[in-house]
Amino acid sequence: MSRRYGGGRGSLSAESRRYGGERGSLSAETVLLAPVFLLFLLFLVGAGRLVEAQGEVNGAARDAARSASVERTRADAQASAAEAAGASLEGECEPSVEVSDDGWEAGGQVRVEVTCSLDLGFLGFGAAKEVSGDSVVPLEQFRRVEE
Repeated sequence: MSRRYGGGRGSLSAESRRYGGERGSLSAETVLLAPVFLLFLLFLVGAGRLVEAQGEVNGAARDAARSASVERTRADAQASAAEAAGASLEGECEPSVEVSDDGWEAGGQVRVEVTCSLDLGFLGFGAAKEVSGDSVVPLEQFRRVEE
C-alpha cells in the first residue's frame, strides 16, 4: 500500500487547514475599513481647519483692538478697528467688528469683538461656521483723549 503525501487533488494544503479557509479575509477587512479611515481623516482635516480659523479670528481681534487703542475718538477707533480686522482676514471673510469701552478716558480699556462667518467645508461638504474672538487693550494712560 502506498501513501501519497502532499498536494493531491482532494487534499487540503497545510495553510488552508491551519486558517480554516480564511484566505482573502484581509482584503475584505481592508475594503470595509477604508471608508471609516477616510471619514476619520476628513474629520481631522475639518477640525484642524476650525482651530486654524479660530486662531485667525483671535489674531484679527488683537490687531483691531491695538489699532483702536491708539485712536483719539470713538468713531476713529471703530473705523480703525474695522480696517485692521479686514486687513487681517483678507480673503477669508467680511468681519463684523464691535468696539466697546468702559469709559473713553486715559487709562481705560477698549474691547473689540470680531465675528466672522467662515466656510469650513471642503469638496462641497460642510456649512459656514460663525467664529468670534475678542481682545482687550488698555488705552494709553498719558495722552489726551478727545470725546
